[in-house]
Amino acid sequence: MMTDRECPQCMQRGLASPHWRAPRFLRCGGCGIIFRYPIPDEAALARLYDRSWELPNHNTDETGATDICIGSRLVSSLAKSLAGRGIAGMRILDYGAGRGAMVAALIKEGADVIAVEPFGCDFLTELGVSVYRDLCELPSDVRFDGIVCLEVIEHLRDPLRVLKRLYERLSLGGWLLITTPNAAGLPARLAGQRWREAAKPGHIVFFTPTTLRNILRDSGFRHIQRPPWFIRYRHTSPLRTLVHFGLQKLGIDGGLRMIAYRL
Repeated sequence: MMTDRECPQCMQRGLASPHWRAPRFLRCGGCGIIFRYPIPDEAALARLYDRSWELPNHNTDETGATDICIGSRLVSSLAKSLAGRGIAGMRILDYGAGRGAMVAALIKEGADVIAVEPFGCDFLTELGVSVYRDLCELPSDVRFDGIVCLEVIEHLRDPLRVLKRLYERLSLGGWLLITTPNAAGLPARLAGQRWREAAKPGHIVFFTPTTLRNILRDSGFRHIQRPPWFIRYRHTSPLRTLVHFGLQKLGIDGGLRMIAYRL
């Protein structure tokens, strides 16, 4: 049964049909993204994040689950994927920086990092991070060599608008690293509506590899790559790590990572 709900990506009405029932998510028949229904309003999301940041290290679903080990592994993999350009000396924006693990990993490799974090701004300021609450607070002429956006897009009510703003902040040849849960991955397929990512109240939209490529292209990005990285997670047994590596090799793991460029 179709609904008249407007899709948050393609803005078309009448093309969405039920995908999961509890919590309720719809899938757009036009662009293919999966979105929570009804989409929480900005006030409801602000209340959720304000409460989460009262204890940021205990509410990592909403304040950022990336830790310094994962951040370091992502930076190492990123550097290898940038055709040997390395990270040192680059001006990089961490959009939705969470608790600052990726900022720390990038700085350790010699990058000049600025963060945007609307709800954890005070937390990051206390850590000595150069941080803004909103992208519009940065001087209009500031451009970046690269932008990282880790586990953020799934929290956005209007992901296309945000990606267009990020695109405009890149220098020519600049890159965007984006990560998000993989709605086409084996964990999502097996769990269905019981998928742990769907249960998180701040998660609004989910992407498959195809729909993520499409929204990046619609935002202006080109030369979009899905790098075959092998990310090892903490506190996992050798057997489980081997399984994770196998799923990553096949591109059906729970995480979706892409690099896209402004050319």
